[in-house]
Amino acid sequence: MPELPTMAEAGLAGFNIDTWFGFFGPAGVPADQVQRLNRAFVAALNSADVKAKLAPMMAEPAPSTPEQFASFVRSELAKYEQVVKASGATLQ
Repeated sequence: MPELPTMAEAGLAGFNIDTWFGFFGPAGVPADQVQRLNRAFVAALNSADVKAKLAPMMAEPAPSTPEQFASFVRSELAKYEQVVKASGATLQ
């Protein structure tokens, strides 16, 4: 698709797209339950078995704290907001 501009050519120099997955829950989950679930997810993501299952997909687990993940999600929302605005897309 040689006619399709690159992200830099489209005015979004340095823009990077990664695929990521995360665990979300409903608003209001008690903090102690969030921490307990996070410990379980971190342990699973650090296990050799899970790493071995993800490796063929070129997926690398990146466990974090709930606060770090919330910050990451906010940054992703801000990044994609820029792309949506630059595209001119609107809600119907």
